[in-house]
Amino acid sequence: MKAVRIHEYGGPEVLVYEDIETPAPGPDQVLVHVRAAAVNPVDVAVRTDSFPTPRQPPKTLGSDGAGVVEAVGPGVRGVAPGDEVFFTGLGVGTEGSYAEYALIAPAQAVRKPANVSFEESAALGLAFSTAWYGLARRAALAVGETTLIQGAGGGVGSAAVQLAHAKGARVLATAGGPDAVARVRELGADEVIDRRSADVVSEVKRLTEGRGVDVVFETVVSANLAADLAMIVKGGRIVCIGSPDPSIQIPFGTATAVDASLLFASSSNAKRAGVAEILGEVAAMVERGELRPVVGRVVPLSQAREAHELLAGHHFGKIVLVP
Repeated sequence: MKAVRIHEYGGPEVLVYEDIETPAPGPDQVLVHVRAAAVNPVDVAVRTDSFPTPRQPPKTLGSDGAGVVEAVGPGVRGVAPGDEVFFTGLGVGTEGSYAEYALIAPAQAVRKPANVSFEESAALGLAFSTAWYGLARRAALAVGETTLIQGAGGGVGSAAVQLAHAKGARVLATAGGPDAVARVRELGADEVIDRRSADVVSEVKRLTEGRGVDVVFETVVSANLAADLAMIVKGGRIVCIGSPDPSIQIPFGTATAVDASLLFASSSNAKRAGVAEILGEVAAMVERGELRPVVGRVVPLSQAREAHELLAGHHFGKIVLVP
């Protein structure tokens, strides 16, 4: 089978499209014929070794995917050949999803929503589980609260906008440029601030009549924490789900002055079964028309280098690879 692997750490140039042996499912394993694999920032972190993983090169990248179950190993229950599934959580201790076939655990197999494509289903995994875990589990976002989604044009941000709207919150969001602003508004945001042309703090204060927001969903905490603290109500929550800079300076005086809660969140803490439960809820909402995955670009698996380069630039929604 074809797969995209790394034999050393580095930039997009270390991604190699090559032939490897098709795996066979062992006990408690499911072999999926991959129809689409989403590209995530964690894949870049694995590629550059900024997120060290137990499995060393050579290895196949990719956390998320969707496809058809090809075969199951001994002991597998509840998953059968022919099932259409989507999944997340590969590429850390296992081989990843950037391949024509991938091995997953039965607990990772989530039934694919019938009303969306494999490409759209692949875009659900990490993005929607992260958004759900941050907003529902960590922040406990409630009906009637006001939330600000920072970076709403990205995969996780666009998922967070939809989830917050579905939960009955008033949704403010930031995006870069008029086109992204319009598209985020279509996802259910009540107000969208163009961070390229407006002062976000001033706009949030204006839109909330000086009150601020109850929850900030933050995707780049190292860059935005000071601003986030200036935009929350007293006792407000800031959910921190990622940052390109592992060192974060916390303005302690400002944070204590507003009784801020800084909530750090990683959906991996829900474990495989917990993430699958979350994604089962997400899939049901997709089938009811309450959520929809946002795919910005579909790229052939053989052009994974280009996909990683696109991820590093300005883009909207998820980038998806297709074998």
